[in-house]
Amino acid sequence: MISMTFLIIYGCTGTHQQNIERLDEVYGCDNPHKSMSQRKYKECIAKQRAGGESLFNLTEDFDKLLGNNDTNIIYQNSVNSYLWNASLKVTKSYPLKIADNQGGYIETDWIYDPASIDQRCLIKIQVLSKDLITTGIDTKFLCENKLDSIWVPDNKIYSEEEKKIALKILEIAGTQANTAL
Repeated sequence: MISMTFLIIYGCTGTHQQNIERLDEVYGCDNPHKSMSQRKYKECIAKQRAGGESLFNLTEDFDKLLGNNDTNIIYQNSVNSYLWNASLKVTKSYPLKIADNQGGYIETDWIYDPASIDQRCLIKIQVLSKDLITTGIDTKFLCENKLDSIWVPDNKIYSEEEKKIALKILEIAGTQANTAL
Protein backbone atom coordinates (compact mmCIF):
# COMPACT_ATOMS: atom_id res chain seq x y z
CA MET A 1 0.00 0.00 0.00
CA ILE A 2 2.77 2.45 0.95
CA SER A 3 4.84 1.60 -2.10
CA MET A 4 1.80 2.02 -4.36
CA THR A 5 1.09 5.49 -2.90
CA PHE A 6 4.74 6.40 -3.36
CA LEU A 7 4.66 5.34 -7.02
CA ILE A 8 1.50 7.36 -7.68
CA ILE A 9 2.95 10.49 -6.06
CA TYR A 10 6.27 10.01 -7.84
CA GLY A 11 4.52 9.50 -11.18
CA CYS A 12 2.35 12.59 -10.73
CA THR A 13 5.34 14.69 -9.82
CA GLY A 14 7.08 13.89 -13.10
CA THR A 15 3.86 14.43 -15.07
CA HIS A 16 3.26 17.78 -13.37
CA GLN A 17 6.73 19.00 -14.28
CA GLN A 18 6.25 17.88 -17.88
CA ASN A 19 2.89 19.70 -18.03
CA ILE A 20 4.47 22.90 -16.69
CA GLU A 21 7.22 22.67 -19.31
CA ARG A 22 4.64 22.21 -22.09
CA LEU A 23 2.62 25.17 -20.80
CA ASP A 24 5.84 27.21 -20.68
CA GLU A 25 6.26 26.56 -24.41
CA VAL A 26 2.72 27.82 -25.06
CA TYR A 27 2.54 30.76 -22.63
CA GLY A 28 6.20 31.60 -22.13
CA CYS A 29 6.79 33.69 -19.03
CA ASP A 30 3.06 34.32 -18.63
CA ASN A 31 2.28 30.69 -17.79
CA PRO A 32 -0.71 30.96 -15.39
CA HIS A 33 0.22 27.65 -13.73
CA LYS A 34 3.71 28.75 -12.72
CA SER A 35 4.47 31.17 -9.93
CA MET A 36 7.55 33.37 -10.17
CA SER A 37 8.91 36.21 -8.14
CA GLN A 38 8.83 39.59 -9.84
CA ARG A 39 12.62 39.47 -10.32
CA LYS A 40 12.44 36.00 -11.92
CA TYR A 41 9.56 37.17 -14.15
CA LYS A 42 11.61 40.15 -15.37
CA GLU A 43 14.57 37.86 -16.05
CA CYS A 44 12.30 35.48 -17.94
CA ILE A 45 10.92 38.33 -20.11
CA ALA A 46 14.45 39.56 -20.82
CA LYS A 47 15.47 36.03 -21.77
CA GLN A 48 12.46 35.73 -24.12
CA ARG A 49 13.32 39.02 -25.80
CA ALA A 50 16.90 37.88 -26.28
CA GLY A 51 15.66 34.90 -28.25
CA GLY A 52 15.60 32.41 -25.42
CA GLU A 53 19.19 32.87 -24.37
CA SER A 54 19.99 35.17 -21.48
CA LEU A 55 23.05 37.33 -22.05
CA PHE A 56 23.98 37.01 -18.40
CA ASN A 57 22.40 36.63 -15.01
CA LEU A 58 24.48 38.47 -12.44
CA THR A 59 23.12 36.52 -9.49
CA GLU A 60 23.55 33.10 -11.07
CA ASP A 61 26.93 33.96 -12.61
CA PHE A 62 28.23 35.27 -9.28
CA ASP A 63 26.96 32.17 -7.47
CA LYS A 64 28.64 29.92 -10.05
CA LEU A 65 31.88 31.85 -9.65
CA LEU A 66 31.77 31.26 -5.90
CA GLY A 67 30.68 27.65 -6.34
CA ASN A 68 27.52 28.47 -4.46
CA ASN A 69 24.39 26.46 -5.16
CA ASP A 70 22.38 27.61 -2.14
CA THR A 71 20.03 30.45 -3.02
CA ASN A 72 18.96 31.11 0.57
CA ILE A 73 22.09 32.68 2.02
CA ILE A 74 21.92 35.01 4.97
CA TYR A 75 24.97 37.05 5.84
CA GLN A 76 25.16 38.24 9.39
CA ASN A 77 28.05 39.35 11.49
CA SER A 78 27.32 39.22 15.18
CA VAL A 79 29.40 41.30 17.52
CA ASN A 80 29.71 41.22 21.27
CA SER A 81 26.72 43.10 22.66
CA TYR A 82 28.63 44.38 25.71
CA LEU A 83 31.38 45.89 23.54
CA TRP A 84 28.78 47.31 21.17
CA ASN A 85 26.67 48.90 23.92
CA ALA A 86 29.77 50.24 25.67
CA SER A 87 30.95 51.79 22.39
CA LEU A 88 27.60 53.51 22.00
CA LYS A 89 27.78 54.75 25.57
CA VAL A 90 31.28 56.20 25.03
CA THR A 91 30.17 58.04 21.89
CA LYS A 92 26.72 59.12 23.13
CA SER A 93 27.74 62.77 23.59
CA TYR A 94 28.91 63.06 19.98
CA PRO A 95 26.83 63.12 16.80
CA LEU A 96 27.05 59.74 15.08
CA LYS A 97 27.56 59.45 11.35
CA ILE A 98 27.43 55.63 11.21
CA ALA A 99 26.26 53.04 13.75
CA ASP A 100 26.15 49.61 12.10
CA ASN A 101 25.37 47.01 14.75
CA GLN A 102 25.66 44.06 12.34
CA GLY A 103 29.16 45.04 11.25
CA GLY A 104 30.07 46.44 14.65
CA TYR A 105 31.15 49.79 13.24
CA ILE A 106 30.64 53.24 14.75
CA GLU A 107 31.87 56.51 13.34
CA THR A 108 31.15 59.92 14.80
CA ASP A 109 30.51 62.96 12.73
CA TRP A 110 33.20 65.63 12.90
CA ILE A 111 33.72 66.90 16.44
CA TYR A 112 34.61 70.56 16.80
CA ASP A 113 36.18 72.27 19.79
CA PRO A 114 34.68 75.76 20.26
CA ALA A 115 38.11 77.02 21.39
CA SER A 116 39.72 75.86 18.14
CA ILE A 117 37.36 76.15 15.17
CA ASP A 118 40.17 75.38 12.71
CA GLN A 119 40.49 71.80 13.93
CA ARG A 120 38.05 68.92 13.85
CA CYS A 121 38.32 65.28 14.88
CA LEU A 122 36.32 62.09 14.59
CA ILE A 123 36.28 58.73 16.33
CA LYS A 124 36.04 55.37 14.58
CA ILE A 125 35.28 52.22 16.56
CA GLN A 126 35.16 48.68 15.22
CA VAL A 127 33.94 45.79 17.38
CA LEU A 128 35.95 42.85 16.08
CA SER A 129 34.83 39.95 18.23
CA LYS A 130 31.80 38.00 19.34
CA ASP A 131 33.58 37.50 22.66
CA LEU A 132 34.31 40.02 25.37
CA ILE A 133 38.08 40.17 24.98
CA THR A 134 40.57 43.04 25.13
CA THR A 135 41.51 42.65 21.47
CA GLY A 136 37.84 42.67 20.45
CA ILE A 137 37.81 46.42 19.85
CA ASP A 138 39.73 48.71 17.51
CA THR A 139 39.62 52.50 17.87
CA LYS A 140 40.88 55.30 15.64
CA PHE A 141 41.06 58.99 16.42
CA LEU A 142 41.53 61.21 13.34
CA CYS A 143 41.90 64.97 13.16
CA GLU A 144 42.07 67.59 10.43
CA ASN A 145 43.16 71.22 10.35
CA LYS A 146 41.62 73.96 8.25
CA LEU A 147 44.11 75.66 5.92
CA ASP A 148 42.78 78.32 3.57
CA SER A 149 39.21 76.96 3.85
CA ILE A 150 40.36 73.41 3.02
CA TRP A 151 40.39 70.61 5.59
CA VAL A 152 43.61 68.59 5.54
CA PRO A 153 44.61 65.63 7.71
CA ASP A 154 47.04 66.58 10.46
CA ASN A 155 48.83 63.22 10.06
CA LYS A 156 49.38 62.89 13.80
CA ILE A 157 49.16 59.59 15.60
CA TYR A 158 46.73 59.70 18.51
CA SER A 159 47.65 56.41 20.14
CA GLU A 160 47.04 57.68 23.71
CA GLU A 161 43.56 58.96 22.85
CA GLU A 162 42.76 55.71 21.02
CA LYS A 163 43.97 53.68 24.00
CA LYS A 164 41.86 55.76 26.43
CA ILE A 165 38.74 55.23 24.31
CA ALA A 166 39.37 51.47 24.04
CA LEU A 167 40.01 51.14 27.79
CA LYS A 168 36.84 53.07 28.60
CA ILE A 169 34.82 50.80 26.29
CA LEU A 170 36.36 47.68 27.87
CA GLU A 171 35.68 49.04 31.38
CA ILE A 172 32.01 49.74 30.64
CA ALA A 173 31.58 46.40 28.81
CA GLY A 174 33.16 44.51 31.71
CA THR A 175 30.89 46.23 34.21
CA GLN A 176 27.81 45.45 32.10
CA ALA A 177 28.85 41.79 31.76
CA ASN A 178 29.46 41.43 35.51
CA THR A 179 26.12 43.06 36.32
CA ALA A 180 24.34 40.67 33.95
CA LEU A 181 25.69 37.66 35.82
